[in-house]
Formats: sequence, C-alpha cells, structure tokens
Amino acid sequence: MFYSEDLERSGLDVSEVSVYSGVCTEIFKRESVIFQKSVYCFVHLSVQEFLAAVYMRALMKSLESKNGHLDLFVRFLHGLSLESNQRILGGLLDQRNSHPETIQKVLNNLKEVNSDKISPDRSINIFHCLMEMKDQSVHQEIQEFLKSGEISKRDSLAYLLQMSEEVLDELDLQQYNTSDEGRRRLIPAVRNCRKAVLSHCWLSEISSDSLASALRSNPSHLRVLELVEQKPPAEKVLSERKWWRTMKLAKLHLSSRDGLSWSCGTSSEANLSHLRVLDLSHNMLQDSGVKRLCSGLESPNCKLERLRLIKCSLSEISCGSLASALRSNPSHLRELDLSRNQLQDSGVKLLCGFLHFPNCRLETLRLRDCSLSEISCDSLASALRSNPSHLRELDLSGNQLQDSELKLLSDLVENPHYGLETLSQ
Repeated sequence: MFYSEDLERSGLDVSEVSVYSGVCTEIFKRESVIFQKSVYCFVHLSVQEFLAAVYMRALMKSLESKNGHLDLFVRFLHGLSLESNQRILGGLLDQRNSHPETIQKVLNNLKEVNSDKISPDRSINIFHCLMEMKDQSVHQEIQEFLKSGEISKRDSLAYLLQMSEEVLDELDLQQYNTSDEGRRRLIPAVRNCRKAVLSHCWLSEISSDSLASALRSNPSHLRVLELVEQKPPAEKVLSERKWWRTMKLAKLHLSSRDGLSWSCGTSSEANLSHLRVLDLSHNMLQDSGVKRLCSGLESPNCKLERLRLIKCSLSEISCGSLASALRSNPSHLRELDLSRNQLQDSGVKLLCGFLHFPNCRLETLRLRDCSLSEISCDSLASALRSNPSHLRELDLSGNQLQDSELKLLSDLVENPHYGLETLSQ
C-alpha cells in the first residue's frame, strides 16, 4: 500500500492513470482516505504471481547464502501460506480459496531439498520454514528421519539441539558415530550448549563460518570452548574481534597439531574478565604472541587462574614479558605451564622475578623439557625461600638434572616451613 507521492517518486503521474488502457488502469485502485490521503495498492493477479516467483528465487538464494541474510525473509514468505495469517492480511493478498494440496506440495519440496550441498545453517533453516508453516509433524518426522536416513541425520540432530529449550551441558562431537563432515555439520548446535569440544574434526571454510556465527549468538550459553587439533581455517574464527571483546568463556583451549598461528585473541581487546583457564598449547605464539597476551594479563579485569603455554616456541624473552605482566596483576594466577619451550636458565631467572614478588599466589609451576641446568635450580630455590608459602607443585622433569643439582629444592620439600609438596624431576 502506498500514497500518490510514492508513485510520483517512481516517475508515475497519478492524474494520468485514468487515461491509460489495459493493465495500467487495473493496477492502481483507490481504496480509501487515511489522514486525508488517497491510498493505492496493487490488485492485478500478475503482482501475486510475481511475488510467487520472488518466493522461489528467494528460497534458492537463501540456500546458497553464506551469512543467512535471507533466512528470516524466506521464513516470512512461508508464513504467508497460513490461513490465519491470510485473514490478518485481509485484502492485501488476493487469496480467495485455501489450497491445502499446494501447501502440502511446498512442505514436501522443503523436505526433499538435498541438504548435503548447502551449509549447515542454511539446511537447518529449512526446518525453521517448516515450523513457520505450523507443520506439527516436523519433530515427529525428524525422529523418523534419524532412524531411516530420509533426510540428513546430521542436520536433523543439529536442528533438534538448537531448538531444544534445554541447554546442553556438553557437546562433544567425537561422541557421535559419524564422519568428520557429519561432525562439522553439527557445529551450529554450539550456540545451545555450555561446553563445546571440537577435537580432531578439522574445520572447513563453511564450518568455520558456522562456528563464528554460533559464537556471536546472543544470548550465548557457552562457557567452555575446546578447539583441538585444528587446521588453519580455524584462524577465521579466532579473528572475530567482536567475539573476543564480548566473550564470557570461563575456559578456552586452543591447540593445533600443525602449530596454528594466531594473534588477534591475544590483543588487549580480549575480554578476560570471565576467563579462568586459558590453554594455548601447541600454537606458534612465539615471543611476539606472548607479548600481546601479556597486555590482556596486565588488565585489572583479568581474573585468569590457569595459563598453559606448552610448546609455543617461546624463549627467555617470553619469561620476561610474563613476569612483568604478572607482577602488575599478581593475585589470581594459580597455575603456569611453560613446558617444552627453550626457556633456558636465563628465562627462568627472569620468571623468578615474579616468584619473588610478595603478592605472588602461584601454586603450580611446570617447566618440563625447557633446557634447564643447576643454575635454574638455584634461582628457583632462592625465589621460594623469599616467598615460601604458596608454591605447592614444581615440575622440572625432562631437563636432565641430577639429584645433587636438585638438592636445594629437595630440602625445601622436606622443610615444613615451606609450602612446596611435590618436586618432579
């Protein structure tokens, strides 16, 4: 429905409509006066036929879309088929009779769409369209599809997980007996769980988009995210700056067998106020990555309790950056694991600058396979003697240290005045 000025903006002169013959005289019809203005609307059936054609174009385009920008529009179009909605719309739709066979044909067509060729979010949108048409058999049929395989079991399960009113405690894709592709197509369900474990199911370009979309969802129930053994497409997910600034995760574990290189999440923009456990092991962070991470650790909003940076290509420079950052915000960290990095004695000496600090509350320190010698033992013993009450566990295994070199630390374990309880060598 529109006014005369709307027609004029489109280059149509309302005063000349009456002199036109054929289609033009039928297209515009004066309906009534609202606020002393004439109102016009389309009445010719060709307009309704055009909308039907738009529906078919929109449906196919929505299935090809990567970001789902047409999803709500397509659901709206499906909703127009309901008789109750047609009554509400009144004369706007020239639908004189209900055609249940046509509606059933649409339902059947939706169910027969080959979802293997479209992304998971677009495939699941088909179920939303069925629900928009009040197809009461959807949930029942999905259960049947799961048994018979008439439609993608993966998409059916993902839809059920997303639409369930009950939030899942944990979604571990390795628990499902399906292919890697099948597991990837379950990724959209991440938005409806508290803990998501995506291990050894390498993300594709499409599944990375799906995960990024799930992480951006609002509200988000996700509190624990584990991305383990991922290939480079995961970097697309990790480059979501908006997500890093708004995330409410309590635990984040990112690990890559191929040494995934990432940096955006370690910038000062990252929201670490909710994060308690951060595991970035087996990533090519290097000293530059740790430096960016430290900008977040220095923030007074950071409440991180456990930090694991195993095999991240770190050197003594990283130890200096960590010691400086932790001294500025020392009261929360309880566990630090820097194993399998070439820290050497010089790096441990820098780290001891934090252990000396009176406000240090560190309880567990792991330095396995860090190319350490007797010098590191002396540095650690000195630091613990100056601040004796907090460190409980010290792991120096894999450094080829002799008992004589560890004697100073062994003495601390035996001395009840000190808190050190476990020394691994």
